[in-house]
Amino acid sequence: MTAEGDNSVLMMKVAMEYLADLATKMDPKKNFGGSIGFLLQQFTPGVVLRGFKGGSGTDVDFIRKILKVREELLFTQLAKVMMVKGGSKEEKRVARFKIWSQQQQDLVQSAARAYSERLISDLAVEKIALADAELQPILKKMYNLYLISLVQDNIGFFLTNGLISKGGANALRGDFNKLIGDISPDALALAEGFGITEEMLSAPIARDWELYNSYDNAGEMDKYEDLVR
Repeated sequence: MTAEGDNSVLMMKVAMEYLADLATKMDPKKNFGGSIGFLLQQFTPGVVLRGFKGGSGTDVDFIRKILKVREELLFTQLAKVMMVKGGSKEEKRVARFKIWSQQQQDLVQSAARAYSERLISDLAVEKIALADAELQPILKKMYNLYLISLVQDNIGFFLTNGLISKGGANALRGDFNKLIGDISPDALALAEGFGITEEMLSAPIARDWELYNSYDNAGEMDKYEDLVR
């Protein structure tokens, strides 16, 4: 987490490590099979993606598949733009830095987040399978809601890359709203399940922010803590 409150620097590190691994897979001297697979992905994207087009917001397996394809497409694109040809070793280093930091930072962030979100999805499936049987139904609904949110937040990518049909995209809002309705009766219990105490909610915006701003607080919490006790 950076001082600005986001994970941009962390995402750059994630993308860098991922690309290093991808470079090995693309090197025919180290991984012939992997390099052939990479080339097939470049020349036959329509064949690969056509099998996924359509789907539904409640089709968990479908969404997991397109999340994985999104991750692979973004990192393949990033790997291609980072391939600098010609020039000395130092000139290539400078060119790569410029591409990475100044020209393609949106792609770097998108690729890293695609990997992170797919990883979170996979881990959620593993943990839900280990949960108590009576908890699994509500956990699966929350997980499905998370998946739909990912697709909605990146709907432009999924549509333009043929990963979801227009009809499937239009149906997402209805699927999302139904899950919200199913989960809402348990919303308070779910929130309390995190075990977050009042003391942990130290930010005034999470408590009585009107009280906090009713006096000259000078940006400090001392008087506020006394008032809310």
